[in-house]
Amino acid sequence: MKSPITVNLDSDANFQQLLKPLERVFFEDAEFRVGNDLTIDLRTAPTPPDQPNPTTLSIGQPGAAVHTATTILSIVDTEQSVLDPASIAYKGAEEFVRNGILSLRDTGDSEAFRETAEKIVGLGPGFTPSGDDLLGGLLGTYNSLSQEARRPRILFDLEFLKKSTNWVSAKLLDYMQRGIFDDQVADLVRSVESANKDEFILALETLLPRGHTSGIDISVGSVLASSVLRDVACNGHETETTIRRLGFSR
Repeated sequence: MKSPITVNLDSDANFQQLLKPLERVFFEDAEFRVGNDLTIDLRTAPTPPDQPNPTTLSIGQPGAAVHTATTILSIVDTEQSVLDPASIAYKGAEEFVRNGILSLRDTGDSEAFRETAEKIVGLGPGFTPSGDDLLGGLLGTYNSLSQEARRPRILFDLEFLKKSTNWVSAKLLDYMQRGIFDDQVADLVRSVESANKDEFILALETLLPRGHTSGIDISVGSVLASSVLRDVACNGHETETTIRRLGFSR
């Protein structure tokens, strides 16, 4: 899978022989050097997947797709994800969703949204904590379509992110909030724009198995953003229903 933070290699080399634990990695002039035996030249490497173009995206009407997505998320195994009440991240995610999401819809940006969002950065175990994945999925979708909604993008400072979570997760979250995605998330964002229910559900089901809970957590964020954007476009109040169906309102 292509990703902004992944280098996919196609080689006949035996990497178990070339790589040794704890060897230093150097990067200079578009070239990685690992120890004394491995060099990776990126100058002829293909770029990450085509990204959704914010200037051409428009808000669709993904009401039925969001409803179906919340149904799928209610029946799949969500253990240890932001949807699991027993998980480390659930309580913080619940506060973020209940206090921040509606504020985002109603104001476009607010102190309440930013304060609750900042609290979930770095929340949860794993390579990319659940709070980061949730916020990344939400901001990635919301910011990609914010221009059409006549809303400003919402960006968190990279230095704050790096202080609040691990470096890789901070960079991934920063990429997502700026609309730079791997191919699976890019497909999900495009399907929100097209409002094609079948495409949206297929993209969601493709993303869900990622990692231990990352696919679920990113999907929850994207579904919430889709619901908010639909309400903004239609002057509606369906986000409350989405929140309840996801299990964040008891």
